[in-house]
Amino acid sequence: MNKLSAKKEPTTDFENLVRNGIDFLEKAMSQLDSDPKHSVINFYTAVEIFLKAPLAHEHWTLVVMDRDFNRQSYESGDFLSVSFEDACTRLATALKKPLKLSAKEAFDKVRKHRNRMVHFYHDGIDGKQRDEIKLEQAQAWFELNRFIVDTWRDKFEPFLFELRNMERNLIAHNHYAQAKYASLMPKIEGLKKSGKTFQVCPNCGTEGCQFEDEGNRISTLDCLVCFFKEKRIQIECPDCQDPNQYVAAYDSFVCTKCDHEASSESEIFDLLDQNQARGTKHDLDSDTPANCDECQGYQTVCDYEGGYLCTSCFEYFDAVSQCEWCNESMTGDSAHTYVTGCEHCEGYAGHHADD
Repeated sequence: MNKLSAKKEPTTDFENLVRNGIDFLEKAMSQLDSDPKHSVINFYTAVEIFLKAPLAHEHWTLVVMDRDFNRQSYESGDFLSVSFEDACTRLATALKKPLKLSAKEAFDKVRKHRNRMVHFYHDGIDGKQRDEIKLEQAQAWFELNRFIVDTWRDKFEPFLFELRNMERNLIAHNHYAQAKYASLMPKIEGLKKSGKTFQVCPNCGTEGCQFEDEGNRISTLDCLVCFFKEKRIQIECPDCQDPNQYVAAYDSFVCTKCDHEASSESEIFDLLDQNQARGTKHDLDSDTPANCDECQGYQTVCDYEGGYLCTSCFEYFDAVSQCEWCNESMTGDSAHTYVTGCEHCEGYAGHHADD
């Protein structure tokens, strides 16, 4: 086999766990309609594996319950693994990232259902029971996806592309999103009556995405179904002048009408900057680009709609100030910055720390 085309074998405990977790997830999803009993069993096995993965990444001993253990026993499988509750506890105490309550509740439902499937004989599962399983797994899947993509993104980064493909496949086959959307309909209808606006989610395709207009052509999307979140700005395409285009925070811009693209930080800055003096002799008096204290962006803040906008995180500010030590424009409070510095300098105290 060509070395370039050969599949890379897992080399760490963490990679082994994640690869196994993905296998169990894929199996559970494929069995949802044809074999729901084993789908439940395999789905929970995947959940438990993914909960243990960050523990193993930190140190293999965190996934072992035995008081007397050694590496040889661990590698041979001769050990008692941490339980669901212990894994949750260790995520909170050892890694300082406790599991969200909503996630723990969703995972625990699947765990209890798995235990019933394993310990009690089931002659058959009817349509209503299958729908209940689908809803349980839908809630657990979106919580698990948030656990992987948001909470532990830095650890799972090598597997995100594969997990994204899995999510797109789920959405295409309508396995989970519609089940959860249906369960949330009473809540969504209540929010609509109170004045909230909903639209189709660009991620899961349901109408469970809450839309908030923040003014200055800035809006946010927050999907109650799949937890998709996005802050975006309505812009005019600089190429075709279509006024109804959007660019999202931390993302590149591609016009849906003419395919004009802006991907680099400087291109996004130029796309949003409204400083008419930029590039002229009057530019020397400008207080932008400024540094963003919300996302620690360096010179990411531009003039926008009578105020200031960070072109990375899309936070809007009424004013900027100046660091008293390095003289950089900044969005935060500049009081005492001569001594303590700002996000991008150490101030007088840091500069003279070794004197």
